[in-house]
Amino acid sequence: MDIAGRLRIARNAIGYTLKKAEKESGIGYTSISAFKNRNREPSFSQLSCLAEVYKKTIDFFLSDTLPIEAMPLWRDEPATEEERKETEARFRQLCEQYHRLELCCGEIKRPKLPEPDVSSRQEFGYRQSELFASKVQSKFGLGEVPTVSLKQILEETYYVKIFYLDLPSGSAISEVSPVFGPAILLNLRNRQWRRSFDLGHELFHILTWNILKRENTHGFVADEKEESLANTFASRLLMPQEPLERRLLSKLSDDEQRIALDQLYDIAREYDVSLDALICRVASIFRFKKEDTEKYRDLGRKYIARLKPRSSYEPERLPERYRDLAKRALRGGRLSLMQFAKYMNLSYKKAQEYLTEDDEFRDEKISIPIT
Repeated sequence: MDIAGRLRIARNAIGYTLKKAEKESGIGYTSISAFKNRNREPSFSQLSCLAEVYKKTIDFFLSDTLPIEAMPLWRDEPATEEERKETEARFRQLCEQYHRLELCCGEIKRPKLPEPDVSSRQEFGYRQSELFASKVQSKFGLGEVPTVSLKQILEETYYVKIFYLDLPSGSAISEVSPVFGPAILLNLRNRQWRRSFDLGHELFHILTWNILKRENTHGFVADEKEESLANTFASRLLMPQEPLERRLLSKLSDDEQRIALDQLYDIAREYDVSLDALICRVASIFRFKKEDTEKYRDLGRKYIARLKPRSSYEPERLPERYRDLAKRALRGGRLSLMQFAKYMNLSYKKAQEYLTEDDEFRDEKISIPIT
């Protein structure tokens, strides 16, 4: 495929019109139109500029074959198609940059993630989802409060790429790429307990990618049942039954075996989930009637509405391993200062500071005697 065809694919993928491409790139409309109609090819500097605007690498336009791109799976799609396409392009760019850093540093690692014990969509029910969550929790060694270590284990042990972007709408994306592996995008605007649950939810999609995914015209979609199974998995993973039961029993306030909402709220904070998610989990464990579950959820919502919102921390947008690889690549001469600034979303001046950040320790080593 020629460059014109690849420019068209890249522009359509991000949802830009020719006018929008002109505005974002600074390249004249006449020139962009000429590239599209194959009247002439862009210069290398123009192609580099358009690659940056379209969130693609130069290799995308110059390699012999088109790169294989996986399709993303959204949880709560954005309000507009334009926003969806721009978010997907930015997310994929971050993942590709991460992959290039791994290549630069010789750090390509793909440990095998846990797999479910069923191999078809028809076999996968709610009981299988709960059992799979228990299996994953044991495999990961998550302990009694899984949110404390889940993200770190996914990033540092299984090398799942987890990013945050400030999205006006939409909740989360999961993707399993044949190039850069499993990746998750979370919405920075969501409160931390929503992000915690979204992480568990998207993890389910990644772990069942080859069993449950379904494709439509612009990506993979999860039907209502799959979304419900993912919620069941996340709930069971983040709030394991036995530790949760012990906490509930320790807080029962009277002989009628009732627990106050403020006590439930304390437990929700400990597990870093919403009160509503906790009530649903408790209802599942103790098999509440549907009408009782809805009554308690309604009480919980009214209770939360009266409270001052819980404080919510803002996580680093770029994974720690990503940042570490970028610094190693820069100091090893495998990444230019300009590329480093782009990858780290820094000014050129700020990027220069990283060149001398730990000079006095760079050549220090620790001896390990091997007998």
